[in-house]
Amino acid sequence: MKRAILVCAIFLLMLAGCTRTRSSPTAAPRPTTPSKMPSDTHSSPTAQAGPIPLGRPGCEPPSPITRGAGFPEVEGSSTKIQLWGLIMAERADKPLRVNEQVKIVWRITGSGELRLTSIAPDGRTQPLQWGPDMHLSSTYARPGEEWGGGYLFTQPGCWDLHANRGDATADVWLNVAR
Repeated sequence: MKRAILVCAIFLLMLAGCTRTRSSPTAAPRPTTPSKMPSDTHSSPTAQAGPIPLGRPGCEPPSPITRGAGFPEVEGSSTKIQLWGLIMAERADKPLRVNEQVKIVWRITGSGELRLTSIAPDGRTQPLQWGPDMHLSSTYARPGEEWGGGYLFTQPGCWDLHANRGDATADVWLNVAR
């Protein structure tokens, strides 16, 4: 009975936070504060030092998942913007699994059109199930504007969830179990 109530509550929260819009936001860039120190995952060997990624390609290490706003939360790796995601999986207390549809509510700073892609462990880009859809209101208290995206992980291994907004990028690396 408690599980049914919890599932209903989660569903209502998801409905309340998902309002679609077709226009891109025009907000000015917001400053970011890097979480850590040297090295950018998208930099060349001669690039200037920046924040240490919170996760690295190949999930070495994967992006750390913590508990935030009642759901698992992940922080993206970037030198120019902040990216935070609430992972709304069917089994939010367990590892992500192959063929499990997952909604991620993203908060991202910066300006311009948001493009989300997912890169499978075999290196192929996989389409999102839906989104990104801008949310017009929310109680998720992280910097930036809020968007939702639907993902379906089709194979086990390390997935790169890539966000591009304007001239800035951020990545989250997640391990998906069989």
